[in-house]
Amino acid sequence: MTGRSRAATGAACVLLAIMALSFLLFEQRSSAPERVVLDVWSATDKTAMSAIVDGFTAAHPSIAINYTEYNTSELQEAVLAAREKPDLVISSAMDLQVQLVNLGLASPVEDVPPTPTWSRWREELFGFTQEPVALLYNRKAFADHPLPDTRSELASMIRDEPAFFNGRVGTYDVALSGVGYMFATQDAQRGFQASRLVESLGRAKAKIYCCTNDMVQEVASGDLVLAYNVIGSYALEQVRQDPRLGILLLSDYALVFTRSVLVTKASDAKEAAGDFVRFLLSDDGQALVDKGSSLFPLIESFGKGQAFVESRFEGSTSFLPIRLRPSLLTWLDERKKAKFLRDWRGSINGRSIN
Repeated sequence: MTGRSRAATGAACVLLAIMALSFLLFEQRSSAPERVVLDVWSATDKTAMSAIVDGFTAAHPSIAINYTEYNTSELQEAVLAAREKPDLVISSAMDLQVQLVNLGLASPVEDVPPTPTWSRWREELFGFTQEPVALLYNRKAFADHPLPDTRSELASMIRDEPAFFNGRVGTYDVALSGVGYMFATQDAQRGFQASRLVESLGRAKAKIYCCTNDMVQEVASGDLVLAYNVIGSYALEQVRQDPRLGILLLSDYALVFTRSVLVTKASDAKEAAGDFVRFLLSDDGQALVDKGSSLFPLIESFGKGQAFVESRFEGSTSFLPIRLRPSLLTWLDERKKAKFLRDWRGSINGRSIN
């Protein structure tokens, strides 16, 4: 064989080797699983969920999370209007989540760890936190002023001391905030003190807000002396960092809600979405809720039950969990909701209701 023939043969062998290697690499790429991307639409602050999401993706490296944040009412409107639904929906507005399940938009999830019965519904909707609703106050404003113990005392104080309270109290705009509306309707079920308190807030020209964080900022600055019905977990995170703030559980009762998650029926990644739900309620997920976020874990082995919550707040109280049940839909009936909002607006604006 001539030198030229040997060179040609060598070149051909090299070419064949390159082609074989390229084929093998192509085969490997073709057989490698594609990364699943889960679209999560949520009414929970990204900062509160970031460690939890990072923990999940670390445990499931083949799954990525695309996280979009809304307020509770905006989230509901977006989910109902969307042609392409997200894979998962997370919200603190329990009634709106039950509504999505009732409309047939949720998919069952199997093998979810056991949790309290009040915090799950039809194996389609799962709470993963327990968070009290609280009263936030400015410590300097109340340095020489008694704090209220009950809602009745709070209503009387606001009514009897206009110089101190007028224009300096805040609460949710229940027409704008889905979770604020849920808190207000749950209060209303507890008796006449709720309507009396709203009327007192109206006389004091209460300011209304979309979000707990806005109220926190106003109380910290001293523009408000107190804010009623704030989300305790969000507010407590700021209280720990800001000595101007105090947080109190009124002794008559404290509502407790659960932040809940569902997998949409439209999801084309139901198995991966189910993995996310199971992770939230796993030991690892609940530990991240406890240690890696401002939220409070649902499972009592991590939260240590009522003592866990009360040790973080001033005051002692009876906790009233809001149950994930169809009864929440009562207040979403169009006529009932319209009347409630009309009466609430009349009271908060200082008008008598006929």
